[in-house]
Amino acid sequence: MLRKPLGEFPVGVCQFDTAEIGESCPRKVPLLFYYPSAPWTDEYPYKDPEYLKLAPESPDNGVHTFCGDKPALSDAKKTFPVVLFSHGLCGYSMENTTLCADLASHGYVVISIGHPFGSKIVSYTDGTVFSDPEPFRTLRRKADKLEALWYEDTLAAFQMAEALGRDDDVWGGRLDLSSAGIVGDSFGGCCAIAAALKNDEIRYAVNLDGGLFVPFDYVYLQKPILFLCRSWNIKAYSGLSSHGCTQVEIVKYRGMKHYEFSDGVYLGPKGKKNRSWADQNSRERSERILQFLQKTKK
Repeated sequence: MLRKPLGEFPVGVCQFDTAEIGESCPRKVPLLFYYPSAPWTDEYPYKDPEYLKLAPESPDNGVHTFCGDKPALSDAKKTFPVVLFSHGLCGYSMENTTLCADLASHGYVVISIGHPFGSKIVSYTDGTVFSDPEPFRTLRRKADKLEALWYEDTLAAFQMAEALGRDDDVWGGRLDLSSAGIVGDSFGGCCAIAAALKNDEIRYAVNLDGGLFVPFDYVYLQKPILFLCRSWNIKAYSGLSSHGCTQVEIVKYRGMKHYEFSDGVYLGPKGKKNRSWADQNSRERSERILQFLQKTKK
């Protein structure tokens, strides 16, 4: 059981799939939208990789999301700012549902990217699944190649948001991409920083305990970067300032496991035994990220 979102808006979830992208590694990219919604009655199911392999068509695996299944977009505001989310290596698009729902309940549209290569499995709206035949477990030898693929996925997500915000009957005129940023977990956090530093349309990045897996050997853009991490990861990112990144904010967490920067804070052994501890840590991180997002608007 996850917790209810922190903000005032109900949260809805729906999925879009991109057209096929990539010449060397052809794939479609599934995009899970968490968004401020009208009140809902049907809950969106929580889908993790092992569950999808066993029963991709089943609506129930025992974890409640507190998010509605494709309700209407809220009409409380004219437009909503967009945040991209990138999961961790061998992860999945719902691995940080609590955080994504918190942001959506505060008025953001969060687009969680299901990276076909480097994830365990992704599912598409037509019911098919894509399982990476070689899920890049030997990361040190293939990090650069994988980061390049994930950057292509990120661009595809941004372009789909642009197209929906321009042309779609429901989303047209409702998505504010002028201050779009990206949040990532683990390897996705490293890729989030890389994407922000390479792309002027991505205004900021948040990294959830992701190591420095790839060299940032391109020209740096000045972007706000928030890094939430355990102590062993601090040294790598404190060195970003020597490369011209001067807007780096680092917050250290003691006594946390790496997987507890995701929904693992609830689904792992400690969170299952101590719900109040899981609630406190999950809320604190969401509130910290929300404060950072508010500062980037100024």
